[in-house]
Amino acid sequence: MASNIKRTVLNAAKPLVLPYTRKKLNSFYQNSLKPAELGDGNVLVLAPHVDDETIGLGGTILKHVKNGQQVTVAYITDGAGSVSSLSKSELMQKRKDEAYEVQKLLGFQNLVFLDFPDGAIESNAQTRAAFEKLIDEKKPGIIYCTTFIDCHRDHVATGRILADVIADTSYEGVIRLYEINCPISPSAINTVIDISSEAAVKEKAVNIFQSQAIDFDGFIELSKIKTNMLADSEAAAVETFLEIPAQHFPAQYRIMDSEGHSYSSIFKQVNKAATLLWGIMKNADLKKEWYQKSRNAEGVKQS
Repeated sequence: MASNIKRTVLNAAKPLVLPYTRKKLNSFYQNSLKPAELGDGNVLVLAPHVDDETIGLGGTILKHVKNGQQVTVAYITDGAGSVSSLSKSELMQKRKDEAYEVQKLLGFQNLVFLDFPDGAIESNAQTRAAFEKLIDEKKPGIIYCTTFIDCHRDHVATGRILADVIADTSYEGVIRLYEINCPISPSAINTVIDISSEAAVKEKAVNIFQSQAIDFDGFIELSKIKTNMLADSEAAAVETFLEIPAQHFPAQYRIMDSEGHSYSSIFKQVNKAATLLWGIMKNADLKKEWYQKSRNAEGVKQS
């Protein structure tokens, strides 16, 4: 009941706060990057939960599919820990049904459910073996993974597993870190994909996710604001990433992971458009500092 009242109040406030939010964030997200090339080869998307793949890179997935590339989306957890009025078993099945709907809409060829426990994944022999098997079987040229600074522990843990696997294998592709509820600092973004032609389909895909009692309008709004990261562009929407050569990813990841920060207490999620400015600016300078520290690892492509 309280959550419904909060949602109603925030939705009512949105038309009043959005103009100011857009003005401030249009200045915050400024750069002169060129639209990035998609890249070659097969694509592997590591999504801790059903919806992460669409929120973070739904438009980019669609572009890869249009480009004739084989795309695999691997869902890492069973999704049972999400905020919902459904029972755990009902929620798990509902989220899988939503994943299949999204697959039809975005067109990616392969879908894998690893079903590790939601909210409790760790880098261990079982999870590392699952990731290594995916990389060995799918042979991706590009792996998309959640970033190492994020408010959700499963998002951070997914990167930890990937870093550990890459450290022990000969994988030589590219890692692109994508953002969900804790956006990458603008100064760290080095890869911007123009999804203007795919934005409408992405929004349809986002609207599929009805199993959770949360909002997603903040993510859509941010994809429009971040067009300012491009130089002389008429783009209507973009998705942004931190690209790192695989051979340097473990060291890059561990710089931050070793410090053991509790990101959920430091940063705020950005899923709601009405509170987007708060979510972006809360401890923004600290986040910038931490990304700069991680960039000191050799091999990070500079923007």
